[in-house]
Amino acid sequence: MQTQSRDVFSRGHEVDLHASPDECARRLDNYLAKSKQKMDSIADQVSWGDGVDYETHSWMLDQVDFLVETIGDESLQLSDEMRSNLLQFLLTIANLNEEIRHKAALGL
Repeated sequence: MQTQSRDVFSRGHEVDLHASPDECARRLDNYLAKSKQKMDSIADQVSWGDGVDYETHSWMLDQVDFLVETIGDESLQLSDEMRSNLLQFLLTIANLNEEIRHKAALGL
C-alpha cells in the first residue's frame, strides 16, 4: 500500500504487510509513528484556524483506505494491541475530518 503527501510522505510511504508477523508489526509501528506525526501537524494547522488543502485532505483519506484494508485483511496476524492502535488512528482521522468539516461549514 502506498500513500502520498507533500512533505513526510512526498515520495510515497510503502508498507508491505505480507512479511513475517514480527516484521509486519515493526512496519506498522513505524507507519503509525510517522502518520501520527503528520496528523499532529495537520491538527495544529487546523487549531490555528488554517484550512487544509486538497493534497493534505487526500492524504488523510488515503490513510483511511489503508487502515480499513489492513484491519479487514484476515490473512494478517495483527495483535489485539496493533488492532487497537490502528483503530485509534482511524478515530483520530475521523475526529479531525469532522473538525475540518465543521470549521468549513462555519466559514472559519
